[in-house]
Amino acid sequence: MAISAPRSEGWSKLSIVLHWLIVLFIVVQFVDHEWMVDMWRATRRGAEIDFTTATWGWVHIVTGTLVLIAALLRLWDRYANGRPPYPAGEPNWALWLAKVTHVLIYAILILMPVTGLLAWNLMIGELAEIHELLWTPLLVLVGLHIAGSLVQHFYFKTDVLRRMLRPAQ
Repeated sequence: MAISAPRSEGWSKLSIVLHWLIVLFIVVQFVDHEWMVDMWRATRRGAEIDFTTATWGWVHIVTGTLVLIAALLRLWDRYANGRPPYPAGEPNWALWLAKVTHVLIYAILILMPVTGLLAWNLMIGELAEIHELLWTPLLVLVGLHIAGSLVQHFYFKTDVLRRMLRPAQ
C-alpha cells in the first residue's frame, strides 16, 4: 500500500513502537544534554574527560543516532504501508496544522542527529550550534503535537490518540 492509500484502521505496531521509542530517546537527550556539552567542550580543548561525562556524552551520541534511525524507519513504514486516514469532518485548519507539524517534526528529528553527528565527527562548531538551535523548535512542535492529540481526543472526540496506543489489526 502506498502513502497515498491510507491504512483502514490505524498505525502499524512498528510505527507505534518507534513513536514511543522516539519519545523516550528525546527524554534521554533532555536529561543528558549537559554532559554532552561538557564532553564537547573538553574534547575541543583537548582536556581530560571524566568517566561520568564521557559515559553520558556517548549515551547522547548513541541515543541521537537511534532517533535518526527510528525516524527514518517510521517514514519508511509510512511510505510502504500508508497512514491512518485523517478523521472525517476535521476542520481544514486542523488538518493543515497536523500535516505541517508532522513534516517539521520529522525534519528536525532527521536534521538534529545529522548535524550533531557531523559536528562531533568533524569537530565543526557551527554545526554544533545549528544542532543546539533546533532543540527549542523541536520542543515547541512536540508541545503542539501533544496539544493537537489532546484536542482531537477531548474536543473533536476522534480516535487519533487511541490509534497511537493500539496497532491496527
